[in-house]
Amino acid sequence: MLVISADKKQLGIKSLYEALRLAEEQNLDLIEVGPNASPPVARIMDYGKYRYELEKKQKTQSKRTTDVKEIRLSINIDEHDWRVKLERAKKFMAQSGKVKVEIKLMGRQMLFIDKATERLNQFREELGGEFESPPQRLGKRFVVLIKKGKEDGKAKTQNS
Repeated sequence: MLVISADKKQLGIKSLYEALRLAEEQNLDLIEVGPNASPPVARIMDYGKYRYELEKKQKTQSKRTTDVKEIRLSINIDEHDWRVKLERAKKFMAQSGKVKVEIKLMGRQMLFIDKATERLNQFREELGGEFESPPQRLGKRFVVLIKKGKEDGKAKTQNS
């Protein structure tokens, strides 16, 4: 098998026993990285460190992809506050492409569930997006994820 050292230099073709001996001398592991190659490729490295770095890289990648901003509304929101929230949502939509909108119902507002869904639909229309899934009721909250709409993309290409 072809053996690669810890500092990524090729040591040449060695037998399995020679490669294992070299790895043990350096207190490292021998890992087969290319079993289907001719000859098979093995690398001398610290497997624990390799796994740690892989997991760390995966965690940082997953953090970058979940960038959804959240806007909280109420069903009795004032017109000026509505416009401020809408402008903020437009900025978030331009950055990440998705906005999570939440309406929390308190006390007697629970009687006006239809008004909450109506407000969410109105917000989506004014934002110019689409629901990723229908509004969900989670106890006293209504939550919906809004993504960029198809009309939004067409309007940008026509104006450019």
